[in-house]
Amino acid sequence: MSAAFARMHRQNEMPFNLQETHMSIHTQLQDDKARITVSERFDSSLYQHFKRAYAPLLDKHAVRHIEVDVSQVDYLDSAALGMLVLLNESAKNANKSMSLISIPGPVANVLKIANVDKLFSINLPSGVKLNLRDQ
Repeated sequence: MSAAFARMHRQNEMPFNLQETHMSIHTQLQDDKARITVSERFDSSLYQHFKRAYAPLLDKHAVRHIEVDVSQVDYLDSAALGMLVLLNESAKNANKSMSLISIPGPVANVLKIANVDKLFSINLPSGVKLNLRDQ
C-alpha cells in the first residue's frame, strides 16, 4: 500500500478513481487558461473532487481564466450549481475569470431555470460566447 493510499485510507477517503467510477474530473492547463472537464453526473458526491481540481488553480499566478467544460454532463443537481457559484466567487476573489463552456441543452435548461445563467459567461457548442450576467 502506497503512503498516499494509506493516508487516504486512514482519513476514510479513497483515491478518486476508485471511489467515483461513474464520474470523472480532468484538469488541463494551457497558457493562461485552465480547463476543468466534468463528465456524466455532476452532483454532491463530487464536492471534494471538484474543489481539489480548482483550488490549486486559484493560487497559480499564470492562470487567469478557468473554464468548466460540461459538454459530457448528463445530470446536474443543486449541489453542482452551488459548486459552480462557489468557484465563480473564489475565482473573482483571486482576480481570475470563470466560464462554463460547451453546455448541452439539458444542462443549459437547469442553469436557466435556476437563474445561474446570469452569473456566468457561457460558451455554447457552436462557439458563440454569451455573457448573460448583465441581462
